Amino acid sequence: MTRRGRKRRALRRALVGTMLATCVALLGTQIALGANGQSCSTSHGTVAAASAQQFDTLVSAAQAGNTDAMVEVGYMYRDGLGVERNLVRAHAWLSFAAYKGAPVGVSRREVSACMSPEEIRLSDAQFFSFLQREEED
Repeated sequence: MTRRGRKRRALRRALVGTMLATCVALLGTQIALGANGQSCSTSHGTVAAASAQQFDTLVSAAQAGNTDAMVEVGYMYRDGLGVERNLVRAHAWLSFAAYKGAPVGVSRREVSACMSPEEIRLSDAQFFSFLQREEED
């Protein structure tokens, strides 16, 4: 196996582990919120299972074009897992993932329902900056 193949395999393994930890943390958040699901009000706080290192791994994979990682980064920003909650960045990452073909329509609508028009404009600006960076690469 080539060096590049080993790096990809290691990144995939890290990504799967991060996704699993995120899913467990999301499940705990959903249980804490009750049957109503996502809350727009306050931050859910950072869950210990989703560390900053896991977040950094996902961001690296997302920036490399992995749509699953883009969705996970959006969810982590949405729920404040491993990073401070930021709906603008969550919406931008979910929009970029949707642009790349990931099925995130419902999640993106849930996030935008919690945002002001100004926050949506900021999110759109971040989304377009993602597109510009992609064109430059």
